[in-house]
Amino acid sequence: MSAVAADWIPDDVDRLKASPSRVYDYLLGGGCNFSVDREWAEQAIRRMPWIRAAARSNRTFLRRAVAFCAGAGVRQFLDLGSGIPTAQSVHEIARRIDPESRVVYVDNERVAVSHSELLLADIKGTGIIEADLCDVDYVLEHDTTRSLLDFDQPVALIITAALYYVADPDLAVNTVKRYLAALAPGSYLVLSHATLGRHEQDAMKLSHVLEMTKSLTTSATARSPEWILGLFDGLDIVEPGLVYTSNWRPEGPQSVDESPWQAAVLAAVGRKTP
Repeated sequence: MSAVAADWIPDDVDRLKASPSRVYDYLLGGGCNFSVDREWAEQAIRRMPWIRAAARSNRTFLRRAVAFCAGAGVRQFLDLGSGIPTAQSVHEIARRIDPESRVVYVDNERVAVSHSELLLADIKGTGIIEADLCDVDYVLEHDTTRSLLDFDQPVALIITAALYYVADPDLAVNTVKRYLAALAPGSYLVLSHATLGRHEQDAMKLSHVLEMTKSLTTSATARSPEWILGLFDGLDIVEPGLVYTSNWRPEGPQSVDESPWQAAVLAAVGRKTP
């Protein structure tokens, strides 16, 4: 990170411990990360050379899913665990369809929040809340949320590459349920979550990397397809259902590449009906 860019970094940020959002930023090719984040990511890459491709596939799923929701008429987006803004953030994608789309970002990582505040300062209709995504009442009642989102109208609830940092499975499930309960019919859940994959050897490697995440500010947990699918109970799941990120409505011909990154993260979009 350059000296100029470092001017806005909060004084209370621990630069000696890697964080998930800054590691993810590095894997996506961003510049809002520290040497400790890059070192951690490079260790993970040595164990799983495909981890960067998995991160980028998750990001492109987000882009396609947001465009889908906007195309379906949604004009409000609540992005939980939004991370560090990169090119083609949620508001940029949604506003290609409707420039009046409104977006609330939520993250609890200080660098992600500070950088978001910097980038969103002059962009009307967007805001960032510093909060744990599991603090549902705080997020929903926050002044930023209430000023930008109308919960009588559909909202796209986005939880990509974030829920697997909630270690308690019951807390994770209840958190999703509580957000969905607050949303109007016609709202969508956009979600991706790490899974152990179909190849035993690669699953073992991913398990090792998940063990490595215990050294991050927050550790990660992979979960079964059945558990992930359960998060969509009561929703109409959009075709093609729960699939690996690269298989969710791809924009071009599918590759038959069997690289293990294609089986690292599952994703789906579900619609709340009356």
